[in-house]
Amino acid sequence: MAAFSILSESNNTQSNIKALFEFLSDFKNFASVLPEDKVENFQYSQNECSFDIKGITPMSIKIAEKKPYKYIIYSSEGLAKFNFQLKAQFVGNADEKGQCNIQLDGDLNPFIKAMAEKPLTNLVNAMSLKLSQMQI
Repeated sequence: MAAFSILSESNNTQSNIKALFEFLSDFKNFASVLPEDKVENFQYSQNECSFDIKGITPMSIKIAEKKPYKYIIYSSEGLAKFNFQLKAQFVGNADEKGQCNIQLDGDLNPFIKAMAEKPLTNLVNAMSLKLSQMQI
C-alpha cells in the first residue's frame, strides 16, 4: 500500500466559519459538497452517511473527530481496498468569513493510486469550492 495526502486549494468562504462547521457536522448536508455528477445513492443517518462514487466504489463515512470551528475529520468505514480520512479545515474567526480547504489522506495500492490521484485531487478541489460558495 502507498500512503497519500491530497490537499485542496484554499477558498474564501461566503458564509461565516461557524455556520459552515455546523452545516457539515450534520450528515444530511454532506451531499451538498459532493459533485452531483459523480455521486449516487446518497443515504445518511445521524452518525454516518453512505454513497456510491461512480466508477470507484460505494463508501460509508462517519465523523472521527471535530474541533469546533477549526476542522471536522471523517473516516471511511468498512472499505477493504480504500481506507481514508477526509478533513474539512477552516481558517479564521468563527463568526466571520474565512477560508476552507479539504484534505484527503489514505492508503492505496500503488497502481491504483497512480490512476486515482488526479480524480481524487479534482474531488477535493470541487468539494472545497462548493463548501466555500455555500451561503448559510
